[in-house]
Amino acid sequence: MIKKTLYKILWFIGRHTRIHLINKALVEINYNNIIKSKKYSEPKNLINFGFKVYSQSDEDGILEEIFKRIGISQKKFIELGVQDGKECNTTYLLKSGWSGLWVDMSTDENKLRLDFRNYIKENLNFKKERITKKNVNQIIYGFYSDNDEIDLLSIDLGINTYHILSEIKVNPRVIVTEYNAKLRDKIEWIADYDEKKQWSGDDNFGASLNSFKIMLEKKGYYLVCCNIIGVNAFFVRKDLINAEFINDFSSSFHYEPLKLWLLKKFEVEQKITI
Repeated sequence: MIKKTLYKILWFIGRHTRIHLINKALVEINYNNIIKSKKYSEPKNLINFGFKVYSQSDEDGILEEIFKRIGISQKKFIELGVQDGKECNTTYLLKSGWSGLWVDMSTDENKLRLDFRNYIKENLNFKKERITKKNVNQIIYGFYSDNDEIDLLSIDLGINTYHILSEIKVNPRVIVTEYNAKLRDKIEWIADYDEKKQWSGDDNFGASLNSFKIMLEKKGYYLVCCNIIGVNAFFVRKDLINAEFINDFSSSFHYEPLKLWLLKKFEVEQKITI
């Protein structure tokens, strides 16, 4: 009886593994079909450099390539909205010798400080606070001054991302922001500001890519890439743009529709140790 039960368990595990491998293979095939299109054949397209270490998908690789093209100034970052810090856009940089500021209201602060204790001592500041239009600059200038050149600002604050980003006074060299990919490339749309409301997982959050592009161009930035899964947009300060970037900064060219199924491509099988 025990032997039969064991065989059944082993058969189920084997079947589950086979299904998992088949699904991953199908994702890889579909991904390869996508990047064969003319848009991605351009050698300068940043999507071709994407990979995951600690980011949600390919953001780590895209950021690494951007800084290869524009250089690194002071190795300083700000990330607004980090959750537990184990899957965000600056953890790879932190572990590569950068320093910076993390801000998040929903984080288990004690656990984060324990997990990142070796970095908080020297390279990482963390503040648990709800970020609003009124306090965002106060928070940032509590750690930085106008003499600091911030290399990277990454922001993912759900419903209010657009409104808070529009209020930020520092001028980082690179900005990464989540955009609402349910809205196509030419649409202008911005979610209403509500500092008390938490994102519920629906489509009412942030703003369209085109709305971010218009706002950030006025602040002195060009859109240089959206990541392959259609979640994050990358902007570089205009004075840093050079011939290594595609000379098309339009939302029509860079827009990526939402492709969350591609997250399987970036799954990390082994446990990541901080």
